[in-house]
Amino acid sequence: MNTRRWIGFIDKETASALTLLYSYMAFYEAISDEAYAEKANLVPQFWMAHTASLQHTLFIYLGRLSDDTPDGKSFTDFRNHCFRHLEDFSEESFRERRSDALVINPHYLDEKDFPEEKEFAALFSLASDFNKFLRKECKTIRSKVYAHAILTDDYEYQFLFEKVDLKTIEEALVTMWSINRNIWECFQNARPLKSTVLEYTERDRIYRQTRQVIEGVT
Repeated sequence: MNTRRWIGFIDKETASALTLLYSYMAFYEAISDEAYAEKANLVPQFWMAHTASLQHTLFIYLGRLSDDTPDGKSFTDFRNHCFRHLEDFSEESFRERRSDALVINPHYLDEKDFPEEKEFAALFSLASDFNKFLRKECKTIRSKVYAHAILTDDYEYQFLFEKVDLKTIEEALVTMWSINRNIWECFQNARPLKSTVLEYTERDRIYRQTRQVIEGVT
């Protein structure tokens, strides 16, 4: 894949995983309220299947993001691609890729700085704290989800799910998503790389819509 496709792929992978995670978290937060719990208990089989599906699919995404097999497309593979293709983030590359922007504003690149390897190293270092967690705990669960014959009941998946910290998963995913968004802004708009974790603003919408679904499924 080229750099543009890599950025789009990682954006989809991280955003999809965050949607699954927040949907799961939002459901259990909602049913801590007795009114929502009563609503959910009207169709318990539906919500059991729903939450089990969220669990299974989330760990498939997490497994892909941490996949170290030769044919995988992991976040580490994305990192390696960026370091191998630093020229895609150069001024020359931007001028070729975004000539339309320069026609509209010939001074668009005035005083713009383009990243070097050290800026990419600083940015990707944000995710280093989560590598062990993703490659061990999450990958182990992903492997058992794939080998579904090992686990036959939803409660068995629930047991596995309880062995990981949802907050750590959230922090890991938001960090990877933030790294990718920063790279996109650099690639597409020649903005400087910022080694900062961004706010994932879709979270509140997912929580709100989950409550609306619980109210509507009766």
